[in-house]
Amino acid sequence: MTTPLVVMVSGSLRPGSTSDRVAEWCARQCAEEGVRPVVLPGAALEFPFYRPGLSAGHDGVRGFLATMAAADGLVLISPAYHGTVTGLLKNALDYLNDLDGPLPFLDGRPVGCVAVGAGVQGAVSTLATLRTVSHALRAWPTPLGVTVTESGAFGVTATSAAERQCRTRMAALVGQVASMSRHLAARRAPLAAGR
Repeated sequence: MTTPLVVMVSGSLRPGSTSDRVAEWCARQCAEEGVRPVVLPGAALEFPFYRPGLSAGHDGVRGFLATMAAADGLVLISPAYHGTVTGLLKNALDYLNDLDGPLPFLDGRPVGCVAVGAGVQGAVSTLATLRTVSHALRAWPTPLGVTVTESGAFGVTATSAAERQCRTRMAALVGQVASMSRHLAARRAPLAAGR
């Protein structure tokens, strides 16, 4: 059986951001779940503003699209910028419009949605936006979405009860993505073999 590929996409350009730490933490959890993790930090998403046809002439975008086309599942992580996802992440997701083939956009893929915010209000609305955009890209948002308002939860150790609870929720989200990704990888294997 093919080992599923799960891609963590961080929507933050700030070095050492909570979003990047969450992405790395999720990658370690994916490995424990038996799936192959890839992390795309915000710096890997610095593309020109999307317009149709632009991806063909941009190496970074082509690499991003190839990674996304190969993905059996994703975890999208965005800081809350004024109540919504970052422009960086949304622009990268707009490029998925150029994905075609047997599974266009993110068709049928599980997506774990994670919103990071200093407060609950911005994180919750950002989470709702991530889920809406995932649906629009034909993905299956996992039943559990997570808001991270405890930035210490993804440091070396989670010290407070709230931080430990956040890690528990994140582990459940990664488990859902991994489980659904295994099913998709098994379904895609015969397609790749031409059966």
